[in-house]
Amino acid sequence: MCMNPKHIREIQTNEVLRKRLAKYITLHCFRNTDVLEDLHSGEVPISESGDYSDVKVITPDREIPWSDLSRFDNSEMKAMMIDVVNHCDQVLAILFSTPLGDKLIEELERRDLVPNWNDPEWTGETDREPKIAGDSPMKGFPATRKLKRKKPDKVRGHSVGKK
Repeated sequence: MCMNPKHIREIQTNEVLRKRLAKYITLHCFRNTDVLEDLHSGEVPISESGDYSDVKVITPDREIPWSDLSRFDNSEMKAMMIDVVNHCDQVLAILFSTPLGDKLIEELERRDLVPNWNDPEWTGETDREPKIAGDSPMKGFPATRKLKRKKPDKVRGHSVGKK
């Protein structure tokens, strides 16, 4: 069974539906994944300045300003990406290969299933070539934030802030 061609056309032409579907996919493929939830759990430092310039991580050999800190290491990033890919595969299989896909599109036409989230903003960049494995997935995108990276520590430190 395949998705109804009418629904495929709706995804192509209906901006509201497409934005609702994007939020739904993000919720189920990224936000509500076990690996991200594990990375997201735990204590969050307090910043009196509000920009975390007053927060640092203390390791056995140095203090690292919060703005220079990598928030997760390569093994955590890899685990998260594997989890996200698996969830994307499941959502796409449901969307295009089961009757639930048509029901999902019909429901998204009626209402936003993630109404408290911002709608996606259009970047207008649809003429780029698809990325091939090995290419940086962020190559060509403008950097939103540049961090000064230092050699990562082998030991994870504890975050501390002003009390």
